[in-house]
Amino acid sequence: MVTKVSRTLGDIDCLACGEKIPVKENEAGTLNLSCPWCGLSAYAKAGTEAHGIANGWVRKPDKPDKTAGAGAATVVPSREDTTAAAPAPAASVASIAATARKAFSLGDL
Repeated sequence: MVTKVSRTLGDIDCLACGEKIPVKENEAGTLNLSCPWCGLSAYAKAGTEAHGIANGWVRKPDKPDKTAGAGAATVVPSREDTTAAAPAPAASVASIAATARKAFSLGDL
């Protein structure tokens, strides 16, 4: 039996329910964005546009600066200090269905 090794890159908000979920990457570079709370299953293979987009959404954990001296204090900016905008919350299935009903109708033919 072959075991697959994956590492956790950070976390994102679930695209369906908004809960915080871990983003894992396997040895082939595929990102796993599956939500244990709502059951959403999302993957992004390495080299695809989806992989680039999903990788941009990942909130990576803050790591201490290794170049600072032993006595120097490290200042880590908080999430509020960053200028990058967080991804927009995911639309609900009901709102997507309502938009689809407004956008297309067989009566328009």
